[in-house]
Amino acid sequence: MRRVWKARTKLAEDLPTQLLRSRGLLDEESIEDFLNPRYEKSHSPLLLTGMDRAVARVQQAVARDEQITVYADYDADAVTAAAVLLRYFQKIGYPKANYYIPDRNSEGYGVSTDAVKRLAEQGTKLIITVDCGINAFDAIDLATFLGIDVVVTDHHQLTAGIPRAAAVVNPHQPGDQYPFKDLTGVGVAFKLVQALIKSVIARNEVTKQSQGSEIATRPMGARNDNSISGFEKWLLDFVAIGTVADCQSLLGENRIFVKWGLQVLAKTRWRGLKQLTKLAGIFGQKLDAYHLGFIIAPRLNAAGRIEHANSALELLLTDDDAEAELLAEKLSELNHHRQQLTETVLSEAREQLTAVSDKKILLASGSNWPKGIVGLVAGKLTEEFYRPVLILERGEEEATGSARSIAGFNIVEAIGQSRDILLRYGGHAQAAGFTLRTSEIDAFHKNLLKYAENILTEEALLPVLFYDWQSNLGDFTSDFLDFLEKFTPFGIGNPRPRVRVNEITPRFPSAIGNEGKHLRFYAGDFACIGFNLGYWADKLKQEEKIDIVCEPQYNEWNGERKIQLKIIDLDHSK
Repeated sequence: MRRVWKARTKLAEDLPTQLLRSRGLLDEESIEDFLNPRYEKSHSPLLLTGMDRAVARVQQAVARDEQITVYADYDADAVTAAAVLLRYFQKIGYPKANYYIPDRNSEGYGVSTDAVKRLAEQGTKLIITVDCGINAFDAIDLATFLGIDVVVTDHHQLTAGIPRAAAVVNPHQPGDQYPFKDLTGVGVAFKLVQALIKSVIARNEVTKQSQGSEIATRPMGARNDNSISGFEKWLLDFVAIGTVADCQSLLGENRIFVKWGLQVLAKTRWRGLKQLTKLAGIFGQKLDAYHLGFIIAPRLNAAGRIEHANSALELLLTDDDAEAELLAEKLSELNHHRQQLTETVLSEAREQLTAVSDKKILLASGSNWPKGIVGLVAGKLTEEFYRPVLILERGEEEATGSARSIAGFNIVEAIGQSRDILLRYGGHAQAAGFTLRTSEIDAFHKNLLKYAENILTEEALLPVLFYDWQSNLGDFTSDFLDFLEKFTPFGIGNPRPRVRVNEITPRFPSAIGNEGKHLRFYAGDFACIGFNLGYWADKLKQEEKIDIVCEPQYNEWNGERKIQLKIIDLDHSK
């Protein structure tokens, strides 16, 4: 499908101004914070509504020696969030903190009443949810009835009010004044740990003064005497992985987390992460957001998609090298199996959607499609068809699905139009999950199409390729690329800068790679590579001018560093 090329914003007089403007950075302070993201500039966790109550209840549980259970979802965002909290409890020497992750296939997403009953039988007195819980009204009410308090930490959109929990921490709840709304599940969990450590330090400062002697900086009820001041910074590698994995904006506070998290990852304390990066062949390399999102996160996600997410969390919590190696190998094998399953389901779903690709919202279902794969397939097909796509695992009585959307179309709101026939649903504007009765699938799809009719115009369904700057090949110097590197890490909200260059002459075009899938040619002094554009090789004629949108970047090979142009799209010059 041909894409419309558009400048991201009105082109400015110079590249620096243009790149900053296209990211919404218009004043000196925001520009300085972007170019020099400092950990000290992260927001106070106490600005989050409910954080004070959450801290008080956790400290009370530690003081009373109560059993605490961290209740997590099964994706990389939630698993890293659980690791952040559990590493905190390890640090303070509190042994009565465990975790619970539901089985994706048998239990489904979120906090369930059955799980709450099991935790009550096991003696849990406080549940801390991570990356879930904001819509678990029945389960939280049951927990309260059974004598369990619940502290909810979540970042998903609210679908029906706020649950009656001991504390709710979510930047999206009404009236919340937190300045940054794009925190992930691990981001909110990290803010809780920040707040706990701040509270401990403040409490012990008061104790020092009242006693007139120095005592260790440790929380009430802690089992060791090690200072915890600044300990949360060692958790930033978890935060960076979960933030990138959840596809949230890499501007604002998330930029701070990922920028510094990458530096922490390079010298990580956690044996599991070391083994995982070694097995993936990236240990010791200069890592960026690509490595987090496409190499580390898929391996963590594979556990919950294929078997159970416990393996991923165990990897992040182990302090034993042999166990770390075994778990890293297991996750890599599961990820390979996940890739094979994804290709199978992708092919079957694509066949269904091709026949109805004119519809504004596409839906496909299969009785043997693993629940852990449907979200990945929905994402790939959304890019391919440029339509919101919903992929369902169709059981005899119930169907469970994942949805992915396109820019400007809130898929949670769209799904919510069928709340009367949905068993449960939730998520973000661009990604959501849901469950309904299998018999209601057709009615559900009709509701979606009716809702989308006036929102998804023909213009909205045209895929747009945005570029940041229009230039010529002579501008691509080492100084130019060094300036672009100041914008790292790249990701959602801060994409790698793209440049349009008109009327270039491609030399020696050829199709390369497996089955000639990729395109290579030369332009000026630069090698150009276009992934999945191999079919263009036969269309490029000698001396014929073309326009390109590209990402200028360094390519390092055998110790030599050269500038290369990654071709995103191309067309004949008009």
